[in-house]
Amino acid sequence: MTKVISFFMAVIAFFSNLFSGWFNMKPYFSNDYTIPGSTVPYTRIDTAPKTDWNAKFIWDSSDGSEENVWMCLRKSADIAQVPAELKAYISADSRYWLYINGQTAVFEGSAKRGPAPGDGYYDCVDIAPYLKPGKNIICALVWYWGKDTSFSNTDSGRAGFIFEAGDIISDSSWKACRHPAYLKDNGASQPNYRLPEYNIYYDAAKEPGNWLSADFDDSKWEAASEKGTGGCTPWGKLYSRGIPMLKDYGLKNYENSAQYEGLTVIAPKSFTLDIPYNAQCTPYLKVEAKAGKKIRIFTENTWLGAVNDTYITKDGEQEFEALGWFNGEHITYEIPAGVKILELKYRETGYNTEFSGLFECGSKELNTLWQKSLRTLYVTMRDNFMDCPDRERAQWWGDVTNEMAMMMYSLDSNAYLLYQKGVASMLGHIESGTDILQTVVPSTDNFFELPVQQLAGICGFLTYYMYTGDKEFLASVYDAAVNYVNLWKIEDNNLVEHRPGSWDWLDWGNFADVAAIENAWYYYALSCIKDMAGALGRSSGGIESKMSRIKAGYEKFWTGKGYKSGSAISPDDRANALAVISGLADKDKYEAVTSVLTGTFNASPYMEFYVLEALCRMDKYDEARSRMLKRYGTMIKEDYSTLWEGWTKADGTSNHAWSGGPLVIMSKYFAGIRPLKAGYEEYIIKPRISQPDTVKCVVPSVKGYIKVTETKTDDKFTLDAALPADAGAVICVPYASGQSVKLNGTVIYQNGSFTAAPGVTFTGESGGFAVFSVSPQAGAALRFEAE
Repeated sequence: MTKVISFFMAVIAFFSNLFSGWFNMKPYFSNDYTIPGSTVPYTRIDTAPKTDWNAKFIWDSSDGSEENVWMCLRKSADIAQVPAELKAYISADSRYWLYINGQTAVFEGSAKRGPAPGDGYYDCVDIAPYLKPGKNIICALVWYWGKDTSFSNTDSGRAGFIFEAGDIISDSSWKACRHPAYLKDNGASQPNYRLPEYNIYYDAAKEPGNWLSADFDDSKWEAASEKGTGGCTPWGKLYSRGIPMLKDYGLKNYENSAQYEGLTVIAPKSFTLDIPYNAQCTPYLKVEAKAGKKIRIFTENTWLGAVNDTYITKDGEQEFEALGWFNGEHITYEIPAGVKILELKYRETGYNTEFSGLFECGSKELNTLWQKSLRTLYVTMRDNFMDCPDRERAQWWGDVTNEMAMMMYSLDSNAYLLYQKGVASMLGHIESGTDILQTVVPSTDNFFELPVQQLAGICGFLTYYMYTGDKEFLASVYDAAVNYVNLWKIEDNNLVEHRPGSWDWLDWGNFADVAAIENAWYYYALSCIKDMAGALGRSSGGIESKMSRIKAGYEKFWTGKGYKSGSAISPDDRANALAVISGLADKDKYEAVTSVLTGTFNASPYMEFYVLEALCRMDKYDEARSRMLKRYGTMIKEDYSTLWEGWTKADGTSNHAWSGGPLVIMSKYFAGIRPLKAGYEEYIIKPRISQPDTVKCVVPSVKGYIKVTETKTDDKFTLDAALPADAGAVICVPYASGQSVKLNGTVIYQNGSFTAAPGVTFTGESGGFAVFSVSPQAGAALRFEAE
């Protein structure tokens, strides 16, 4: 009965959250952050495995096949002199927490497995700060999942832990003991089948004592059993994780923690604690109770299949932190009678990157949407880019492609490593003889190919190159991209044969025009491969011939009122948007396509990004803004910090980063900042402000920050720009006939006449702009005024 009641409490919490926003809307949201003083230098991940292991994988004497086991491992090591640095190479199937001399050295280590099928990752951690001369106690708490079905992890089939720091290595000199307090949760509310993680179920009365302390007696523990040297099966090759260790923000009070401190619960009650934003976190409690009191902890996302926790008290004062993370804004503690609450806290952890971009304007709605997009992006980053942090935690490649574009305008370059890691994993999962790019990697469920998401991913390869200038990356993906598009067959009608893949999916939205969408994606991928070939100095082979055929075939879809295949009832917004972005639609068709994109609303939030992009490419910025506010209006007003999977809150998860495309649109097109040459060797600043307003934008480019303040009044436009020192810019100043343009207070353009200025060249008037080419010699701080 208790299990059933707990399950329904989770259901009630879900629906309470679902409908709460209808009655309690706080329409404006902003993340609280300070942009760092400088950008982070661009780096690449190491894609070579470590091959010189001396350490052994260890566990207890069992064969390590049992699922959901927590293992305690201890080692006493004598050190005569502590070195300035001591790198420890560590890996586990599946997670570990490392403690040295009672201090936490690693909070949740080991990235989910899957650089290639059967392989894993290792961490590299400097443990010198935790060591002392003499006796040192090194402890590892290791959690083995063991699920053979997962959308984000490839299980080896055997638990194991490996540690190598100079002469200190994991071997039979370590002691091992299964942690007796971690039990199996057989309750009704279980995690979604896509997750490799389990619920946590902890009985404090069964604790082994303070096994992290130096004076703990581990003489009754067994000697660790050696299972094989690093690099052996079943754990496979071990690659550097490539991404930073998690960022630990420390234990924090909830927004309403204080009102419950010191409270003794008289009757069973649920206490919902609030976090300022949707965060990845581990819940903490400190209580006083008799033994056997069961406390459940869950979030508003539990109903969707997120993990949840159960803690059973021991006698007296006690504290506990559930180490398996979940996410949410509202954490519910279901506490029975007789428990005195001393403290309720949470520990936020997340991907180690800094919020480094900004967009602000006079519209609080747009500002909120940009900030919610950023928060949604961050909560879907950890071991990998995720579709959502609750139900799946899976690296769907359509989602990743959108997330990658978002990070370019909002996060430091540590975030780029997560994309590189994902791409390396995708390449590592190409099955021999197939050339198929898998859409969900790593995954142990089905052989997953969503063809249009893979085509979008190929386009994303070129996007990544344009923003980073990383030609080595481009070379690493080029052949795989070519091989994949060559799997597609072009039929006699000059259109592709429909490719269903493992899941015949185009978008969650309505009335998808399959042929028009699929062929536009294919043409777009071909176009990007052509540009990739040019950047690499390679022949594009038959790519241009394929493009010509698709172009000819696609023209048959033109109706005069937009593109539409024979099976579609009317022109679809997604198909017509892709026709613009891919280059299939010539400019003489833009007005008709604009009518489609301003009057048809089939796209899901995933594909809405591309619809908005197409409007901007057609110079329909006001229409893009209007559509953005119309489609995202409910999400903007909702009292929640992240964006939904669908257009209604009940339609999927409440934190899907594929919905964050407006972040890119605002910075890239409304503020007008984007690279013209790869790696921002040259970039453009072209503001698109039609009404009086002030727009502030910061872009953390690989060349450094690009910071602008763009102010339009009825009779004047001012553009203040702080620019990187070693890149060229094209600056477009909104300009009307009869105005003059000043640079730093001096007139440089008037009545068709340009007065030379250091590092600045006038290139002409174009579409209501006076266009200037600006070299670094112009200086880092520039003010253009047109009046």
